Amino acid sequence: MKHFTMEELTRSDTARSKGIDNTPTPEHQRNLVEMVESLIDPMREQWAIRCAHEQLGTPQLRVSSGYRSGALNAAVGGSATSAHSFGYALDLVPMNGQFRQFKNFCREFLKNRKFDQMISEDEDAYGTPQWIHVGYKNSQGYQRRQFLTMRGGAYITMTA
Repeated sequence: MKHFTMEELTRSDTARSKGIDNTPTPEHQRNLVEMVESLIDPMREQWAIRCAHEQLGTPQLRVSSGYRSGALNAAVGGSATSAHSFGYALDLVPMNGQFRQFKNFCREFLKNRKFDQMISEDEDAYGTPQWIHVGYKNSQGYQRRQFLTMRGGAYITMTA
């Protein structure tokens, strides 16, 4: 992994505050590495090119939610089948604050790649998300190539 560490993929303030062990199993660690090396690192590298070309500032991405153990996933109200619990999803925040540009970039980057879901999460009325969820595979290992938007707690298919 070039741009991310296992620590940042598994760090959780909720786990820390509630005393929840969020240590991934060896299988979940392998899934995290597979996802980052196959999809997230290349995404980060292309985002850096975009940021330089369009003068958007730092291309650094913060993982706001990565791997979640079963106990942590339950504590945050995650779905029982959440890809986060299998080491196959990350919620990403662009550190340059360019949320809409990052959303558009992710959609463009992912359109011809294997992935499960891109969700533009908690969007406002202008289409600006709070973070971007990128799922590499779902809990059954499928890659459905879904582009979704979440507004007001409802998930809808992302429009062009």
